[in-house]
Amino acid sequence: MTALVQLRALPRPFWVLVAATFVNRFGLFVIPFLTVFVTRQGNTAAQAGWCLAAYSIGSFCAGGVGGFLSDRLSRKITLAIASFGGAICMMILSQTVTWQSLAIAAFFTGLLTDTAHAPLTALVQDLTTPEQRVTAFAVQRFAVNLGWSIGPAVAGWLAETSFFGLFIVDAVTSVVFGIVVLVALPHGNRTQRHLAGWGYAWQSIRRNRPFLALFFACICVSWFFRQSTTTYVLHFETSGHPLHWSGIILALNGLMICALEIPLTFLTTRFPIRRILALGYIGMASSYLILLADDSLRAFTLTMVVFTLGEMCAFSRQQAYAASLAPEDMRGRYSGFLGFAWSGGSILAGLLSLQLYHLSPAAVWITTAALGLIAATAILVWGREEPTTPL
Repeated sequence: MTALVQLRALPRPFWVLVAATFVNRFGLFVIPFLTVFVTRQGNTAAQAGWCLAAYSIGSFCAGGVGGFLSDRLSRKITLAIASFGGAICMMILSQTVTWQSLAIAAFFTGLLTDTAHAPLTALVQDLTTPEQRVTAFAVQRFAVNLGWSIGPAVAGWLAETSFFGLFIVDAVTSVVFGIVVLVALPHGNRTQRHLAGWGYAWQSIRRNRPFLALFFACICVSWFFRQSTTTYVLHFETSGHPLHWSGIILALNGLMICALEIPLTFLTTRFPIRRILALGYIGMASSYLILLADDSLRAFTLTMVVFTLGEMCAFSRQQAYAASLAPEDMRGRYSGFLGFAWSGGSILAGLLSLQLYHLSPAAVWITTAALGLIAATAILVWGREEPTTPL
């Protein structure tokens, strides 16, 4: 089956979800510049780290909340709660100044906004067959990164004149996403009340060794993924470069993914999934080593190129691989539990990496590269190989 035929076979509600996801991702203006916003409010880089850690703690809690609600209430209701609640929290965040208040606001912003991750992933699985999921997740990532390729570039220019404008656009796009969810998307699968609890899901998860291996790897991956919006952006500013260039280089990540990820996936279908994941993890993490030698615009650009190549290898199949490990009646909670890994790594990254950066930027880059090797080892040693599915 050709790629064009597979794309046409995807159901209409899935394409509505993809369009809404693009709008929402385009408006992700605040988080890439949250570190800069906090420091411009008169706070230190270390205090900004506490704010980012608070956001990540909220995200961590969101995995449990979103996973449970999406299985018990429905994907649709949970997505709507996350969208409207996240918009409100974003506007509150824009009006805070002290790092303590910013940390509290950031916590609730992370909690509400990231509650959407589990139901969004589960809904993609609900709307597609197992044979369609690699294609579906590739299309979804295309939409996400198309929005990411445009959004940060616009946000970078806007940040130089009005940080408040970043919050307005972010909140408005969240509201639009919520409206589309309520009007045009189905509820998705629901689990019976007596089977919807976390205790029941944990009994399955703790016996699922390949999933636990992926969980551990994602803790490491979330650390070096978070650097792209924390220490990388902060190092860019402290190196004396105009902030709008940061937005443009961050947008390069999305442009490369939109142009190259699906062709790259075609080229890698004949290779074992775990090896491609491991290669991607190492590429993402080791890209920061370039900054050890240079802090020019060329070095920052090359870092982003190498990082993106690794991301395309790792993420083109990671979501489909994770979906293959989840029982049908636990998709929301499995997605939510994997969110614990991402949020846990982000908590460490938000709290420790900026503290470490304050002492030595080089230490951050070296630590990140080491975590890439650890993640690759985990997925190679304890993962389970799945048959490749060509797009």
